[in-house]
Amino acid sequence: MFATMTVFSVFAQQGQIVASQTVWEFLQSGGYIMIPLALCSVAALTLTMERLLALRRLWIVPREISDVMEMVADKDFENAIAAGEGMNSPVGRILVAGVRRRDHRLEEIERAMEDQGLKEAEKLRANIRPLSLIANISPLLGLLGTVIGIQDSFSLVVRGGMGKPDMLAGGIEEALVTTIAGLAIAIPSLFLASHLQGKVRRLMIEADEKLAPALEFLAPGEELRHAS
Repeated sequence: MFATMTVFSVFAQQGQIVASQTVWEFLQSGGYIMIPLALCSVAALTLTMERLLALRRLWIVPREISDVMEMVADKDFENAIAAGEGMNSPVGRILVAGVRRRDHRLEEIERAMEDQGLKEAEKLRANIRPLSLIANISPLLGLLGTVIGIQDSFSLVVRGGMGKPDMLAGGIEEALVTTIAGLAIAIPSLFLASHLQGKVRRLMIEADEKLAPALEFLAPGEELRHAS
């Protein structure tokens, strides 16, 4: 019990010290390693906002796709191609890839749509990879700042002895601040990258389910019966 109370008292004292600092003072205490960490933070926020806007369901699987599917069902393929291209949407381009291969073998139609689907998925994941990279780099930058801070602290001890503990504490503070900053950037970046990857998978599965009935009208009837 006494040990637990001692630990809580230490945390409380540390909290009071941190609270007495401004945010700018806290960031300054991390040294020049905070500059690339700040850039990583801005880049992670920018990439996240861009992908959240890009991965909108109504853009990837718009309502208009139902009208294009009706054109395919009516064998109005030329208008279906024009409408699909005009949608400027991943699901529209996937459908157009299949319509262009109409009357070919079922495997060829499926392959054309799958290939286009893979291309669209890669485009949707384009800015998620840099976010994952930031999640991996930020802790390493924090660790680098930690090593530099500790090295500076021991360098001061070697040159001046233990007569100036405040200078030693400054190096240790720099080490701790960069570690905290690196983890504070990496943890949410990793979570957001995983969330966005999952969102891409869910949207592409929904697009596949939406377009699956088109094969019935694109493949030759005899070919489709054998496949079933």
